[in-house]
Amino acid sequence: MMDSPNLEDIQALREFKKQLFSVYWERFGTFYVHAMPHPDLKIGKRGLVGEEPESGIILVIGPRAARDIRIEEEWVYAELQFGYTWEEVFLPWDAIFRYFDKSQQTVTQMRIYLGKPDIPSQKEEVASETKEEVSDPGSKSSKRKDNVIQVDFGSKTKK
Repeated sequence: MMDSPNLEDIQALREFKKQLFSVYWERFGTFYVHAMPHPDLKIGKRGLVGEEPESGIILVIGPRAARDIRIEEEWVYAELQFGYTWEEVFLPWDAIFRYFDKSQQTVTQMRIYLGKPDIPSQKEEVASETKEEVSDPGSKSSKRKDNVIQVDFGSKTKK
């Protein structure tokens, strides 16, 4: 029998993610959110592209990349910049899988909920293996394709 999360657990985790969002914003100014595909995740006209419908999307939250941030009970709203286009983003707390700062000195990984409480999260790894560096978006060593930030947290080998 699988232990399905109850509403209390989900609400407690939402509150924790909400508080962490504020801590990362205040402490780092610019930070990253790894959001997994979720039925309530809305990214303006852009949506999820490439491999994002499977692996999720890394969103940059910072003074130059985000504006009009509103923290709500079940989601955070922000206008985020993708290239030269600003998109309205509705990010459910349940879709947030990971927060990390630019240098990855702090990486916080959490359970996600896709609206089906009896399905356990597929990625409940401990964040101890996530010490690989994420380079600046303009750096040669970052993995980029079509202006989409890609971060590989699992691989130990360089290709």
